Amino acid sequence: MQTERPANTWRIGKALCIFSAVTYGIVPAFIDTFDPHHLMNPDWPPHARLHLMWLNGAGLYLSLFSIYLFWTATRETFDRMRAGVAVGLLFLAGFFTAGLLKDAAGAAFDADGRLLLGLAPPAIVHFCTSTVILLVGYALCRKEIVK
Repeated sequence: MQTERPANTWRIGKALCIFSAVTYGIVPAFIDTFDPHHLMNPDWPPHARLHLMWLNGAGLYLSLFSIYLFWTATRETFDRMRAGVAVGLLFLAGFFTAGLLKDAAGAAFDADGRLLLGLAPPAIVHFCTSTVILLVGYALCRKEIVK
């Protein structure tokens, strides 16, 4: 008895979900750690740095957990895909919630008001893109399950 080889749609969907997890959890942890406007900013109080390290750690570990779920998911264990996507969306929802409430907290998306392509702060573009990639990857995998 031969095992059925996963379809390209399934593999591409999983790869997109994994890529999204890298972009929403791993990449920001490194950027925020070494960016002079974040953790290395001498003007930040130590307590704010602790919160940023906490956020970066949570994002890093949650994305690693999602990557594990995506990597090990099969058609028979599709719930792993669902769980990985749910973890990612919950983490990303935290960013969007902070963005919606930033004015109430006296916060800003960027220390120097940068806009990507003159349109939006880089963080908005980054996390919107990560969200779209995650949802497209999930939709491709789900399409293989529904067949």
